Amino acid sequence: MLVNFRQKLYYRLLWENKAKYHMATSKIVGIVLIKNEDLHVERVIRNIAGFCDRIIIADNQSEDHTFEIVNNLAKEFTNIDVTQVHHPRESHKIIEHCAGTDTWIFAVDGDEIYDPNGLVKMRSKILNGEFANTWAIFGNVLNCIELNFKNCTTKGYLAPPCRSMTKLYNFSLIESWTGCPERLHGGELIFKNKESHELRRYLHTEYDWDDAYFRCIHTVFIPRSSLEKNKRRRNPFEMEQIQNIHKQNFSLGYFKLILKSFLGLDWKNQKYRRGKLVEKDISAFL
Repeated sequence: MLVNFRQKLYYRLLWENKAKYHMATSKIVGIVLIKNEDLHVERVIRNIAGFCDRIIIADNQSEDHTFEIVNNLAKEFTNIDVTQVHHPRESHKIIEHCAGTDTWIFAVDGDEIYDPNGLVKMRSKILNGEFANTWAIFGNVLNCIELNFKNCTTKGYLAPPCRSMTKLYNFSLIESWTGCPERLHGGELIFKNKESHELRRYLHTEYDWDDAYFRCIHTVFIPRSSLEKNKRRRNPFEMEQIQNIHKQNFSLGYFKLILKSFLGLDWKNQKYRRGKLVEKDISAFL
């Protein structure tokens, strides 16, 4: 409790006296929520290690080798902290105290591999104040259906026209953000200035994939865990739906959910499998 109080006090004093500090004192904090991600999580973390001043890895009771992998990374990188959570909502509580401080929050999942060299450029732009009046930044994404590390190639669908799922937020523009079912999703968000909500930068509409510096390989349609055996990964919302269906013993509802997924009519396919299928070189990510 005392450590938490001191941490909150530190960030509050930093905000109240921010005029005394150089822009470079802004911090970039990565919050990584993972569960059974042992196939790609090491690459995910290594690629963002130089971008973030601090990385908080919240492992949601992984059953594969994920927890072992991230703990080994924490021994290698001094800016990595690992904790275990019992529910995704706990991942947001970890960062709530950053509201109102000169902090950028970077949310990363175990299926998101960022361009590390591009992030060097992105970090420089953030610390130089280029995005000081921007609330949220959305980058370029390639949603993979195939990933070939040997040949350094991938096939998938680009954003745009797909939805961008990158999550980078300027917490200096908000008073608070609470009550999220998982980090940076939903909840009650209160801005210092109501207009700040509209201050968004859609970099994926400004740059083509090959010219982008804030870009991500999204392994959304391929296995993320050695336990999956090519099973399709469901997001927390879908899992909650399934749990509610089982509680009600509603077999028809479960059948409809499975059928929508099989026909490509589920949320994930509709958002991340749009436009034409492309093949890209990903040597810059590896």
